[in-house]
Amino acid sequence: MRDGKKLILTEDGQFLKIKAEEILQLTSKTVQVFEDRKNAELSGHLTIGALEGWTSSSIAKTLQTLTNRYPAITFTILSGNADDIKWKIDNGLVDVGFLLEPTSTEKYNVEKIGFPERWMMLTQSDSELAELDEVRPEVFKKQRILISERPEVRQYIADWADCQVSDLNIIGGFNLGFHLFEIARAGIGEAVVTEVALIRNYQDLKAIPLSPEVKTYSVLAWKKNIPLTPVTRAFIKQYLQEND
Repeated sequence: MRDGKKLILTEDGQFLKIKAEEILQLTSKTVQVFEDRKNAELSGHLTIGALEGWTSSSIAKTLQTLTNRYPAITFTILSGNADDIKWKIDNGLVDVGFLLEPTSTEKYNVEKIGFPERWMMLTQSDSELAELDEVRPEVFKKQRILISERPEVRQYIADWADCQVSDLNIIGGFNLGFHLFEIARAGIGEAVVTEVALIRNYQDLKAIPLSPEVKTYSVLAWKKNIPLTPVTRAFIKQYLQEND
């Protein structure tokens, strides 16, 4: 109804307005009830495939958030390199996995996470190489190399060095870096690693960046075209929110 230049509600209009507000309040409360029930009921087991490096702390942070919010959640973390973790994803042994590029991911849903990681050469701190601020391909190709067993990594580094994998003097390989640092300390060869994998503080080793700079990302991956458990969905959502 119009009162001069103003529009005012009729008695029926006021009645409908009050009822509409009541419906909206009821809807909001109903949504909250279902959300609270979902939160209270969320339980189950989550298995994560993880690399060495900075993802360890970010995984821990997300698990802390989820287990505090949903105390019935339990979890297992399985370590491995990208090939190990992809095999476990393929065979249903892990729900989500953290992979380091370069790696093929056509079979998976993937989200890039964190920041690009530089690739480095790890050498004894008293070696001639330790005097360098960067390692260029012409110097790299003269060294005795310790490098990941993964073919994608070897090809990636060979492409950077503008040579064939067979042209590199690879004397040793590894799947995880646990033993690598002691081998590098022994001076057996120069190790090729990512910067954030250098979680051990050895004073007798020096990490020198490759130049031109080589950077890759880590990714969070899970299998395509399969239903995810509520716990897996909650982990993925929370992890991506915390590491956006």
